[in-house]
Amino acid sequence: METLKKKILKALELNNFSVNDLSFLAGDASDRKYFLAKSLKKEFVIMVDKNRDNLNQFLKITKALEKKVSVPKIYKYFKNDGLAIIENFGKSKYSEIINQSNSKELYKLAVENLISIQNKKLSVILPRYSTKKFLDESNLFFDWYLPFFNFKGGNMKKEFNLIFRDFLKKLEKLPQVFVHRDYHIDNLFFLKNRKGILKCGWIDYQDAVYGPSLYDLVSLTQDARIDVNKNIENFLVNFYIEQKKITDKDLFHFCYSLLGIQRHLKVLGIFCRLSKRDKKNIYLSHLPRVKKMLLSNLMKKKFSSLYSLLGPVIENG
Repeated sequence: METLKKKILKALELNNFSVNDLSFLAGDASDRKYFLAKSLKKEFVIMVDKNRDNLNQFLKITKALEKKVSVPKIYKYFKNDGLAIIENFGKSKYSEIINQSNSKELYKLAVENLISIQNKKLSVILPRYSTKKFLDESNLFFDWYLPFFNFKGGNMKKEFNLIFRDFLKKLEKLPQVFVHRDYHIDNLFFLKNRKGILKCGWIDYQDAVYGPSLYDLVSLTQDARIDVNKNIENFLVNFYIEQKKITDKDLFHFCYSLLGIQRHLKVLGIFCRLSKRDKKNIYLSHLPRVKKMLLSNLMKKKFSSLYSLLGPVIENG
């Protein structure tokens, strides 16, 4: 970390941007890292991403989202160094302040943000969340989770893809909207001095796509990193249905559970990959929660074919 700090300070110096103090703030499952930088008058966040394409996407999407939702102001960026100096949202990250008394309010605000952005047209070109992309992601379960626990998959992956590809066709009936793709409480902030939906601040949206409208809702309500109270989840689902005036509730609930299955399979694979390949073992602590949510979705009658296929390895993993 000290080596990276020195590189950042040198890059800032070469770009005539001086800071008095630089300290590590946070990292995530990718190589992206955040540092808190202090100058005489202000505190900033420095986002470091070795993948310059990701940084370019972050800058492009920030421009498209600003004034529609609360995203960090971009003060400076140095693309060649993979650095962006951005607004500091402070210590009000959802994951650090959420509790039993405020969770309903905070989650409702986050869902209101989703509804608002889904009703707006954005001037940004983004990739589509294709069937191939969905399958590639869910296949991480077979490529990383099963080997991690020494399960022999055999033809399981092939059988799964045949069934799941057919199920995914249903998603095409949903509105195709802006999808944050990592919409959970570690990427949301409560900004109490702002008004309305702007009280909810967003970060980490550089992987955004256009895709099915329920994806981000599922990410929020079936969070891999925290137990969301079932009553809160039901409230948010019903709130979304009412606000969006959804009439085909059978399609809604089918797609909601389907996206839960897809995302949980992906996450199980990613968390095992992070442990095996990147030595980030902390993510293994979330496996029981993710497996529980995955099984809850799979055990619904409409997914009995998937449960028959996957249930035994998940329950015994």
